[in-house]
Amino acid sequence: MMRHIHYLDKKSVAYLSEALTNHYYATPKFTEIVIICVGTNRYTWDSLGPMVGTRLSERFEGHRHVHLYGTLDQPVHALNLQKTIAHISKTHKQAYMIAVDAALGQFYKIGTLQLVEEPLQPGISMDKELPPIGHIHVKGIINNHSLLNHKVMEHTSLTFVNEMSAVISRILVKSCQDIIPGLLPVPDVANEAPDHLSSAT
Repeated sequence: MMRHIHYLDKKSVAYLSEALTNHYYATPKFTEIVIICVGTNRYTWDSLGPMVGTRLSERFEGHRHVHLYGTLDQPVHALNLQKTIAHISKTHKQAYMIAVDAALGQFYKIGTLQLVEEPLQPGISMDKELPPIGHIHVKGIINNHSLLNHKVMEHTSLTFVNEMSAVISRILVKSCQDIIPGLLPVPDVANEAPDHLSSAT
């Protein structure tokens, strides 16, 4: 199932965070949350994922229930995606995985956020074959898929992508706040410090 709403719609955070939370609670069998933000810091049009990751890293750093991969400093992209997936599979064996990526779409869909209840197929807009990732994923439509690749790079606003990343980060923070109480307990965590989770801005 896919849900979609424009990122400027005032209901976007509540609508998509509720849908994401409901997806988790349909099969609440996980012990932690892993968020994988796919993209690169080299091109504006492909920086949505790392921008979201950077925002979330400021809020989830050191959090024992939420683990983040993909920031502007350490992006997850085509060259290291497979290695990252292998690491996550080994390190987070019972994690609920949420993927985030930019996407191209029809002109009238630019600015739309899509929550898709299936693994992300990274690079599909650019005809790249990369391994699927996540139990669910969020995509932001950042430009028109009918444009040539170099035109997409030239005509994607950094301000626009940054604003969209702020909304996606708020969606994910709200979802994590609602999901964490329903995570299965992990053994040997009695001595760990309590978590601190602030709201995204």
